[in-house]
Amino acid sequence: MRFLLPVLLALILLPVPAAAKADALESLLARHLAWRGGDAFTRLESVHARGKTSTGGLQGTMESWSHRDGRVRRDADYGVVRESMAITSEGGWKLNPSGQVEDASPTDARDARHRVALDFATALRGSAGAKLVPQPDAPRDGRTWKVVRVTFGDEDLYDVFLDEASGALHGLRIREDNVTRFVRLGDWRQVQGVRMPFLEEELTDNPDSDARTVVETLELNVPLAPAVFERPEDVRKATFANGRHGTGLMPFEFFNENRVYIPAKVNGQATQVLLDSGAAMTVVDAAYARELGLKTQGQVAAVGSGGQAQAQFAGGVDITLGELRLTGLTVAVIDLAEVARQIGHPLPVILGKEAFNQLVVDVDFPHRRIAFHEPSHFKAPPRAVRVPLVESAGGQRAVQLSIEGRPAIPVLFDVGNGGALSLFPAYWQQAGLLQGRRGSKTLSGAVGGLRERDVATLKSIQFAGVTLRDVPTVFDDAGNSISTSDRLSGNLGLAVLGRFRMITDYATDTLMLVPDARALRQPFRKDRSGLIALPTEGRLVVKLVAPGSPAATTGWKVDEEIIAIDGKPIGPDYASTELARWRYRPAGQTVVLTLKDGSKRRLTLRDYY
Repeated sequence: MRFLLPVLLALILLPVPAAAKADALESLLARHLAWRGGDAFTRLESVHARGKTSTGGLQGTMESWSHRDGRVRRDADYGVVRESMAITSEGGWKLNPSGQVEDASPTDARDARHRVALDFATALRGSAGAKLVPQPDAPRDGRTWKVVRVTFGDEDLYDVFLDEASGALHGLRIREDNVTRFVRLGDWRQVQGVRMPFLEEELTDNPDSDARTVVETLELNVPLAPAVFERPEDVRKATFANGRHGTGLMPFEFFNENRVYIPAKVNGQATQVLLDSGAAMTVVDAAYARELGLKTQGQVAAVGSGGQAQAQFAGGVDITLGELRLTGLTVAVIDLAEVARQIGHPLPVILGKEAFNQLVVDVDFPHRRIAFHEPSHFKAPPRAVRVPLVESAGGQRAVQLSIEGRPAIPVLFDVGNGGALSLFPAYWQQAGLLQGRRGSKTLSGAVGGLRERDVATLKSIQFAGVTLRDVPTVFDDAGNSISTSDRLSGNLGLAVLGRFRMITDYATDTLMLVPDARALRQPFRKDRSGLIALPTEGRLVVKLVAPGSPAATTGWKVDEEIIAIDGKPIGPDYASTELARWRYRPAGQTVVLTLKDGSKRRLTLRDYY
């Protein structure tokens, strides 16, 4: 008997022949296809469904059409928010929350076609460019399932959970854009000889983002009229007063030289709005929404550069910018108080891509002026360098840039990012960009909070025909934020874009840039202190002491409080004054910092990353 355990171990460790694995996979898939309906399922051409759907506290109706050839349309109407998207072989379109019609991005189309290939099981039969690989058995919902991984030659993964005995389908574990969710299917019923799910539950890592769809009527193999997929006429959200075709140039506040604040009226109330091309929709601060009397609905997870934050929706928002009126916007309502504190400026409204979709936006950074135009009445300046804007997931735009001579990469075009450049881990880790490079740590983020991240200096980047040198760059982590993406490589901000006169024309997917020679000659601002501190009621509270920095070598600690710099007190408007730029002074200068207890410390600035 003492030989039994080694014998068993030997049996366990013996490799399973590849042919046996292939036979087992083929047998499992055969059981699954038979369970779905055999020949009736194989002949399935189209599905048309209607029902009810819910997500984030919102209840609504849904209707969907899909065809095995890859055409798909899905609509959901939650009242305050309506979603709609259609994909065909020629491309596709979708509605944003305010009802504007946008092009579907190539990755939107790819994701939809992958799901059709899975729903009709063409992928499981080896078609649609799919590759199938068995995975280890996995537990889910109290049971253990056989798992088959389906890939389509890109970075996304689709794991099919099947019952070993019957071949029944439990659901799909989907990883798209480096984010994983589970689609659980249930309430299976026979329709025309095909077993179809009448319940679909989409489960994420945040319950606020989970969704549930209950099918009430289902039609199979009905002709899908071409009109179902036709692009609807765009709803004009942007109009100009007095028959004009543009606003003319309007002054804006270039706060701290890294944020664009525009005078505006929101539902008739005078305020300022922060321009942000990186915002997938316009955002209103929760306190300001209450002041405006907005009725909020639902509760979903909003993903920002710092992580996730809770958001609600509100409709019927009008924003006036000079002669321009944006009407009937549906906005996200988020508590922006902490973001405003980080910036050092009130933040009642973030004006997102709705302002860019139907207009030419001309931001003249050298003269601190901005204008909005109807595209048909705008003439580009003769010296403008044209840079393609590529549609990315969420309807935002990306541009191409090159780092230190490497192949060009897509990065988000983000006027709301006050920094120069941040890189996402899917890119910088694979490229080994931190290897052998002197670096440190910083705090970065906005919606979702501040996160500690790596920071280093790139020798050069090439963008719009210009080479920029010694570029301070944030190397994002893989946290649950926009940096999780493996479809974009980073985020390009105002410290670069603000060196040009910048003109966007989303109708032609074009960014036009007129270089500002004076701005291009200016070195990038770099922190030379190592004290990452936020202003709070007349003092600076240290939130991070950067490793290897002057502050670290002189013993500074987190939570220490500074009340004066070179004898000048921290006032309520500190962030908007020259005093706030003390940490960007040239290397070698010494700054005297007064602490809350009245003691003083001298800090000599130097480059540390």
